[in-house]
Amino acid sequence: MVREGYDTVDCGFQHVRIKVVKKSFRYWFPGSNFIRDIVRRYRDSLDDGSVIVITEKAVSVALGNIYDESVIKSDIISKYLTLIVNSYLWGRILYRVFRHGDDFLRLIKEVPLEHLTTHKKLSIKYGGLKHFIKPYSEGGIDATNLPYYYVSLPLRNADKVVREVREDIVKLVGKDVYVLLIDSDRTFKPKQTSSIAISTRPSYIKGIIDLGGLGYILGRLFPKVFSEYPTPVAYEGFWYGLPRILKIAKIAEGFMGHGLGRIAVDMLRNLGKKDFSDVRWVDMNRVKHYPVIVVKVEEVK
Repeated sequence: MVREGYDTVDCGFQHVRIKVVKKSFRYWFPGSNFIRDIVRRYRDSLDDGSVIVITEKAVSVALGNIYDESVIKSDIISKYLTLIVNSYLWGRILYRVFRHGDDFLRLIKEVPLEHLTTHKKLSIKYGGLKHFIKPYSEGGIDATNLPYYYVSLPLRNADKVVREVREDIVKLVGKDVYVLLIDSDRTFKPKQTSSIAISTRPSYIKGIIDLGGLGYILGRLFPKVFSEYPTPVAYEGFWYGLPRILKIAKIAEGFMGHGLGRIAVDMLRNLGKKDFSDVRWVDMNRVKHYPVIVVKVEEVK
């Protein structure tokens, strides 16, 4: 665990130095004034040009952009399709071909088919077939670090949200800061080009193409062709170019951690719970959260 405070990291670009500021937060419950919280924690660390990197998940929860999957009724067709996609398509291909997917295998073994099915039904509603075939976190829908059977939904107007967040913070701190919203779902950039990347979930960033599950397959099948990053969802500020935006997102993600767990079943284990219905809102504050990282890009002559 990286200490709270300043750290300098190698960003991989010549003549550029990256400084990172990391501070912990209490969990943002629905209705939280997260902008005020960001300013309170980071006011003294912000300069003109600072990039405030925020997880979309935390903002979605604070804005009440969540959904209770327990109200979704599973049916025989949905169960059958979920079984085909999870157990047969991904349960075999993901592990045997990609050699990457232990988290997913634990999900399909430890989470009842009933719950997996309701998640798949919600994903096809919000993301369509291309996201339904993704192994997990379909369409940017996330079940980690939430109580009961709640999931956070992707922000459909993330570009507008980020623009308003930046405007509010600039007014409060009097600094020309930038705001980058990211998600842990993967984006893959071809190593031989700098202008485009393929993502596994929706993004409002210029040059990022959402291919859903197909993007996941391509990225995992050809690791020598693609570099892997978290997904920049939306950005407002000076345009550094796609490669640098992706690098900033990756650096920030490395400092954020996973809260109560990388996947939902980890959360249960870490809380000592047997079922998601046993998880309460108050449990969310049993660990420190790092939903916001400040990144400072400095040109070195």
